[in-house]
Order: sequence, then structure tokens, then C-alpha cells
Amino acid sequence: MPRQKPIDKLAALEKKRAQIDAQLRAIKSRQSEADRKADTRRKVIAGALALEHAKKNADSDFSSVLLRLLDEYVTRPTDRALFSALPPLAEETAETARRRAASEVLKKAPKESIEAARATPAN
Repeated sequence: MPRQKPIDKLAALEKKRAQIDAQLRAIKSRQSEADRKADTRRKVIAGALALEHAKKNADSDFSSVLLRLLDEYVTRPTDRALFSALPPLAEETAETARRRAASEVLKKAPKESIEAARATPAN
């Protein structure tokens, strides 16, 4: 068997590296998907447990805190409709308006920072 030329050996190794890289990406992707599924399942189980406990112990502190948190943080009408104990939002509360405004500021901040950095001349 004749000896491979360096250029051919290099091409073969690069092809092998590309195959290994593809295999690594596929394995990492499968692992990420499995991690996401496990995280979602944990959340569903914990949420179901919390809702069941609140339902069975409607007069408990836990139940009132859970209801208050749901009322405070579940702001989309379609999400609120999933919880019969939550009244629909008639209008935006001051706290919700503050959170929305803060969220908008945070969304704009990185873009404005980048634009300001570009506008600043380099020394």
C-alpha cells in the first residue's frame, strides 16, 4: 500500500474531524432536549402539587400566598383564564405598569449602549 501524500492525509483528517464534530453536536443537542424535557416535567409536577395542596387546603396561608402570587404575576388574559380563581384584569395595575415599563427599559438598554459606544470616538 503506497504511503499517503500529506495533502491527502490532511483532507482525510479534516473529513474525520467534521464527522466527529457533527456527532458531538448531535449528542449535545439530544442532551439539551432531554434536560429541557426533565425541567418542564419538574415544573409540571411541582405546579400540580402546589395547586392540589392549595385546593385541598383552601384556608391555608399557602393557598392565599399562591393565589396572591398568581394574581400578581399572571398578567396575560389567556393565562389568567386558565385559573378560575383569578379575576380577569379590568385594567393595568400600577405594579404591572411599573414592571412593563422596567422591562421595556431593559430591552432598550443594550441597544442604546451599543449605539452610544459606536458614537463615541476611539482614543
